[in-house]
Amino acid sequence: MSTAETEAAGLDSQVLADLDAVMKRISDGAAVDPETSRRIEERADRITAEIRRTRGVMDDHRFQALLHDDDIPAANP
Repeated sequence: MSTAETEAAGLDSQVLADLDAVMKRISDGAAVDPETSRRIEERADRITAEIRRTRGVMDDHRFQALLHDDDIPAANP
């Protein structure tokens, strides 16, 4: 993906560099450096906080209900 494509898509070049580092770790076992890990964890924390702020926290009962929602057969029309 070119820089123009990533900028148009709103992707941060640092996010893409971190993604590349993780993909290398997955594909060839290269170690992810501590700084990359820190950035990834910080982004994940910010995203989680934003989701909780905008959507709230789902209690376990609701989570379990959603997990098993597909298990309930549809009513015959």
